[in-house]
Amino acid sequence: MHANKYHGYKAIDFLKDDDFLRWNLFKLKEDAAYWKKVVAEHPELKPQVEHAVELYKTRVRLNDYSLTPEQVELYHDAFYHRTTAQKKRKTLYYWLSAAAAILLLLAITRIYYHPGNQESGLLGFVKTNSFSTDSLSQDIQLLVSSDQLIRIEEKEPSISYNPDSIQVTGQSVAKVNISEYSQLIVPKGKRSKLTLSDGTMLHVNSGTKVVYPNRFADNLREIYVSGEVFLDVAPDPDRPFIALTNTVEVRVLGTKFNVRSYEEENETAVVLASGAVQVTSDKDARKATLVPSQMYSYKEGHVSVTKVNVEKQISWIHGILYAEDERLDVLMAKLSRYYGEEIIFDENIFNQRCSGKVDLKSDLGEVLNGLTFSFPIKVEREDGIYRIRTK
Repeated sequence: MHANKYHGYKAIDFLKDDDFLRWNLFKLKEDAAYWKKVVAEHPELKPQVEHAVELYKTRVRLNDYSLTPEQVELYHDAFYHRTTAQKKRKTLYYWLSAAAAILLLLAITRIYYHPGNQESGLLGFVKTNSFSTDSLSQDIQLLVSSDQLIRIEEKEPSISYNPDSIQVTGQSVAKVNISEYSQLIVPKGKRSKLTLSDGTMLHVNSGTKVVYPNRFADNLREIYVSGEVFLDVAPDPDRPFIALTNTVEVRVLGTKFNVRSYEEENETAVVLASGAVQVTSDKDARKATLVPSQMYSYKEGHVSVTKVNVEKQISWIHGILYAEDERLDVLMAKLSRYYGEEIIFDENIFNQRCSGKVDLKSDLGEVLNGLTFSFPIKVEREDGIYRIRTK
């Protein structure tokens, strides 16, 4: 791959490029590193690359991208292990193993749906039409319909769905299309507050995607979460509220709870602050009913329910992060996601554990340097990247 070959490229040109397609399709680390380098070395290409990514995710299906049998096997293995939902894994395995070519249809102006080939409802929509939080964009992205994308530069905007309009920090930005789903994509380093059409309020953490209908149905309220949100659900006994992730379903009538389900963590956790919820997983149909101060955890097919300190579990909505006997590398990953900064660290720190409180309103450099007083590490910053090394 040669970065200089992209001189003069427009968004549509990237959509015809094999390297660009492979990056967006399989999300391999080496491809991500390559395209990050391309944008860094050729900043004039960044708007076109970002536009091409948006087109690929929301409007574009490309044709005639062929793979050799060896490539199919290689990329299948990499993609297979990145996917946590068993049902999705089976679908991807069949798809990649059975086809030597991946057929996609070009549709620049609008997403084309094929209901006969999709699952019905919200999850069907998510699997076939939703954005990826791996986008290059550093803006919060709000897709309010199949052909209207709103970029939000604010770090922590408030978004609300009123009867006739969608507002961002008090400003009307779009009309409500009742028949459409909205998708809110909050990148690393940013957060958002979201008020849904029924009055339910969400705090949306960094690196999170939320998919929801612009207007809920008469008998059900259902949203999808990939990442972390804290919800204050508006009571409505006639319309149960369901929060879906790739692995669990949380059903409530009116309550406050936190859901964390980042794909890279391979774990889903539900913490109940008040009220009651019922949780089921994709591997176990039995319902776990939580009472306040309990946490439901689902990891690698295993379920556990434990008592926790709710305030510490949801402290991120107040700009505080608590660590209790946590591995230092796990803490680094959380800080990287919250601040939207890249942190590289030696493997030697994996076995070191920490407990304490981090003020997330402080500068990341200050936070990391503070850790040097408690651990035998040193912090360096090179080319905008924090590097943590053992002394």
